[in-house]
Amino acid sequence: MTTTKLKSMCERAQTYYYEYLQGQGQERIPTEVAAHIDKCRFCRGKLDRVKILVAELERQIAESPVQSNSAAVTNLGLHFAYIGALVSCKTARPFLPNLAEAALKFSVPTPITVHLDKCQQCANDLESIQPLNLSHKQLCRLGELFTEEPGVNAEVCKKAQSVIERVGAMNFEGVSAEILRHLCVCPDCRKLLYKARETRREQLTGDIEQPAIPCEAISATDIFDYVVPYGINPGEDRYAMFRQSLMLHLSNCPKCLGKMQALHNTVYGIAERQESKVVTCFKLEESKRDDTADMHKDWPIKVEVFSKSRLVPTATDPGGFEMRVKQKVSALNLKQFVKPVAAAAAILIVAWLFFTCPAAKAVDLGQIYKALEQIKNVYFIAFVPEKTKPTQEIWVSQALDIKMSKTETQWVLRDIKGKSQKTRDLNTNLIETAELNADTLGKVRRAMEAPWGLLPFDNASAVPKDAKWQQVADEEIGILIANTKVYDLVWMERTLSGSVVYNKWRGYIDVETKLPKRIEWWQKCTEEEYELATVIEVAYPTTAEIRAIIEEGGF
Repeated sequence: MTTTKLKSMCERAQTYYYEYLQGQGQERIPTEVAAHIDKCRFCRGKLDRVKILVAELERQIAESPVQSNSAAVTNLGLHFAYIGALVSCKTARPFLPNLAEAALKFSVPTPITVHLDKCQQCANDLESIQPLNLSHKQLCRLGELFTEEPGVNAEVCKKAQSVIERVGAMNFEGVSAEILRHLCVCPDCRKLLYKARETRREQLTGDIEQPAIPCEAISATDIFDYVVPYGINPGEDRYAMFRQSLMLHLSNCPKCLGKMQALHNTVYGIAERQESKVVTCFKLEESKRDDTADMHKDWPIKVEVFSKSRLVPTATDPGGFEMRVKQKVSALNLKQFVKPVAAAAAILIVAWLFFTCPAAKAVDLGQIYKALEQIKNVYFIAFVPEKTKPTQEIWVSQALDIKMSKTETQWVLRDIKGKSQKTRDLNTNLIETAELNADTLGKVRRAMEAPWGLLPFDNASAVPKDAKWQQVADEEIGILIANTKVYDLVWMERTLSGSVVYNKWRGYIDVETKLPKRIEWWQKCTEEEYELATVIEVAYPTTAEIRAIIEEGGF
């Protein structure tokens, strides 16, 4: 084999180093490439350098407060898939939302992060996303949106444009997920949606009566789904009921509509931005450098910056880093590094789906307790089996220091700061106010602490040692909730009479957040079948949504 052919095969092998090292996706490595890596001393040496980077990143992942380390590791694999490949703004853009998560910030360079080091425009885009403080799922949906190619379809456009007024007023009822996706992907339709919101905002006056929700309490997290309904399926939204007041406020508040327009410009401004001329290539260093001021000098890598307009390495980049380029690279030679855009987009879409699909790793009970401890607001609705109407709805907000409940006959609001209880009779609509004494305040405070009765014991250490925690196979249950795995906690109790009662707590656990979405309480006596006693559906609203419900309750 000639030196030129050997070099070509080594360069080809670089984009498969991560898969080879991790032992994942090896079926995608061409046979001849895998055989080359097995025998090539040069490639094996570079693999050792990849190990250094990966080991440090995985250490940071393990120490980070992120709730789903497996998702972070998968994203890391996507970063390192671009070793030796050209990274443009279009390549880096889908990674920006994930990089915006504070818990996933790493000091170790990757092929994507070094592009941001060299490309000021992409760095600015990331800085625009970070202050939004979007939820993990919202960031995942945004990343998937950034993989989409703009598309105009006359037939779909006609359907989408017929509902623009409704969607602009935050009324998604009867609108399909595909139409909402189109309104985000089609440049023409999203401009019309922006115009419809702007017209509505301009027509509103200060005389219009609005719900008493402070505009400053409404964040980008609250309005994101209405501005970017990509990945939203209104038909599967079980908790739309407690957002009605918020939607009413948003659609009738000029200030909040202005916030929505600003968010629209931020998100779609990034999606529509033309690529800069900066294209980077992250390569593994062949020898230790000691004559450079490059910010990446402490890592076994070399970063080349290319001018897209000239398709040759630049001598320096805008940041002033000195580039040592051994030879000019022609457009033909560059092609061997470039992964097809369609293939890259497909890989990223699979990755974003990974963030919201069940992971193989089991969830332990301690993780659920820990996840609930991080929550400030919770809403749950209790049902008696075989009855459609709930027996009770409860909202708890540690952020607002309130607990509110609703039954068929009344609303009750307990305000810790105000040391008061307000009761609204749903038959007469009258509101009574009473002062809470110290004993009652103490009980309310305890009831407002996690896990709010959603778990059978106050903390993990109180779980009986002989209790059994086990995952339930999908075929054993009749109810399937997206992105969840089902677990049972079974334990035994003795009554005062000495008889034995078996209890079973069944949780439908979000595989990403480790939070329960649905809870079932089962019970049986010896030799009997388990009977379902109570069903509780759970959601985790924002503080603005809680405020909207307080307004809906008439308080």
